[in-house]
Amino acid sequence: MKLMDITAYYHNYSGGIKTYIQNKIKWLEDKLIEHVVVIPGKENRTYTVGRSKFYELSSFRLIGGYRYFRSIKEINEVIEKEKPDIVELGGTYIIAPFLKKGSYLLSIFYHADAKREIGLLPLPATLKREFFMFVVENCLRKADVVLAPSQRCVKELKECGLERVVYTPLGIDVSLFSPDKHSPLVKRRYGIPEGKCTLIYVGRLSPEKRIKDLLKSLSYLDPERFHLLVVGSGPLQRLIKSAIKKYKNISYIPYLSQEELAALYASSDIFVSASKFETFGFSFLEAQASGLPVCAYDLDLETQLLKDALAKEHTPQALAERVLNVSYLLDYELRQTLSKLVRKTFTFDQCFDRIFQVYEEILGLRNVYVSSLRRSYSIYVG
Repeated sequence: MKLMDITAYYHNYSGGIKTYIQNKIKWLEDKLIEHVVVIPGKENRTYTVGRSKFYELSSFRLIGGYRYFRSIKEINEVIEKEKPDIVELGGTYIIAPFLKKGSYLLSIFYHADAKREIGLLPLPATLKREFFMFVVENCLRKADVVLAPSQRCVKELKECGLERVVYTPLGIDVSLFSPDKHSPLVKRRYGIPEGKCTLIYVGRLSPEKRIKDLLKSLSYLDPERFHLLVVGSGPLQRLIKSAIKKYKNISYIPYLSQEELAALYASSDIFVSASKFETFGFSFLEAQASGLPVCAYDLDLETQLLKDALAKEHTPQALAERVLNVSYLLDYELRQTLSKLVRKTFTFDQCFDRIFQVYEEILGLRNVYVSSLRRSYSIYVG
């Protein structure tokens, strides 16, 4: 079997989709599966990471360090050259109608919540609905299968008339994210005063993450007791830098390696998020695997394990109230319980076992169908 991943969301400061690809590369190291990854780059080049072959194709720059493919023709040329059995589009749905048809299975992983992201556009509600249905009919429907990381996404996509939607929750590296990575030196390294309850946010600094709500929620908490540490980059960095000038209980780190991030999670106290939509919640899992409760808006996600820590009302004040309540519940037992729950269900071994089982079943059914057609044709002409 040969799998080709195509995504635009893979660069130095990328989040969940890059993590997903990197975990897949690790998982495939000892598997009899060829792996090709196609991403945008400054210029055309090829190289390998582990056993996976990368094609970087010429692209143009977008905000926040992202890039996008300059030519669909170049993507089709790579597909024709590599002849994959499966092409998986990761968050890059719009190119689906333009891919050259072949014998490969076309899979779309619904990493990005198209409905809610389109909802952020400054357009009338009617146009937003039409745009979303355009994506469904002209992009998602082109796929042989749509993989969805949450039951909520499965339900919403099926309500739009898509039938080939499969629930495939993602997973994380639980050997990396663990309470065992705690170190008393970490807070000191990042200038966090001793004795404070450390709140941590990790993710893109972009409008859909409601960074303004996050900062507003901090204003309802005692600055002598709570300190917010923000990790990430994006177009709203300026809001964080401006807040640091006004408040002494905020620290900012644009980027950390996975190892540094694991130590920081395990040495913090509560993960906070004001995002009003997530398709899965990678950072939720990483934090909980490290022993941190997640205080966020209730998004009806399987990755939000501690329901009492979630704000039913999507307001900064309600979020701050959850943070305050949870801060009194922090102890060793809670950390260990959260970590064990993640290890039970959300490892990347479980994730990729599920995904490749889906692929093998569909490819198997397709081969059986083709064989039956060939037999029928032989009987007809014979």
